[in-house]
Amino acid sequence: MYRIVYGLVLLFWSTWALAHSPEQLLLDWVTWALVILLIGWLIGALRSQRQPGAMRCTLFLAAWALLAVSLVGPIEHWAHGSLAGHMVQHMVLLAVTPPLLLLARPMPQWMLALPSSIRRRVGPTLGNIYGSSANWPVTAFLIHGLVIWLWHLPLPYQLALEHRLIHDLEHLLFFATGLWFWWTLIAPGRLGQGSFGTAAVFAVLTMMHTGMLGALMTFAPQLLYPDHPAGFAGFDQLSDQQLAGLLMWVPGGLIYTTAALALTVFWLRRAGGGRIHN
Repeated sequence: MYRIVYGLVLLFWSTWALAHSPEQLLLDWVTWALVILLIGWLIGALRSQRQPGAMRCTLFLAAWALLAVSLVGPIEHWAHGSLAGHMVQHMVLLAVTPPLLLLARPMPQWMLALPSSIRRRVGPTLGNIYGSSANWPVTAFLIHGLVIWLWHLPLPYQLALEHRLIHDLEHLLFFATGLWFWWTLIAPGRLGQGSFGTAAVFAVLTMMHTGMLGALMTFAPQLLYPDHPAGFAGFDQLSDQQLAGLLMWVPGGLIYTTAALALTVFWLRRAGGGRIHN
């Protein structure tokens, strides 16, 4: 497993370096953040007396690889020339990598990668955040939904296209609120806080409002983002916008629907007296 990690680091770094100048490589904070997260996880795993299981390793590596491909890899390049590519990038940040990362539980490895003095200082604070953040599912749902709709309004979307820092902020908010939202869905099983039934309802509501946004993009008679280029498969701008809407509406909706069904099953098992192993 660790050879795979080393290989991912080398492949990621060499591929990125071939496509970018040394100046870009040194100044791009997203690249450094991804490398630090992966190396930190590896150091923590090596220091741990109890190694993470194969499933947790697989989930973490899958989440990290998807982030890398989306933020600095092929999907990032596709997103610059196609609204559909941009939507794929958004769905990865909103609905794919957050649950994978949360199920992988990488925090113990990241904590072990820190010096013991720092670990003693930040550990209790992170522990409090870890537990208390799960107690606000309604707030997480509302803020996550607000972030999704805000950044898909024409003006903020255009600003993100024109300014790299705003674009990075958009992605950071997508991913951060996505982590918080998905954590409130997973917390009833991990911490025993909240209800799987409530979590299923929020998953359905998120499927509905993101599907509505996708449908608006699909059926809009005019361009919502006229300055975004369309470079996918020879599509014109309107067709590219329609494809982007379909990607949010259908595949994105399937992710939230699958999550809602799984949470409903857990809720019924718990209501029926069944035991769910975390």
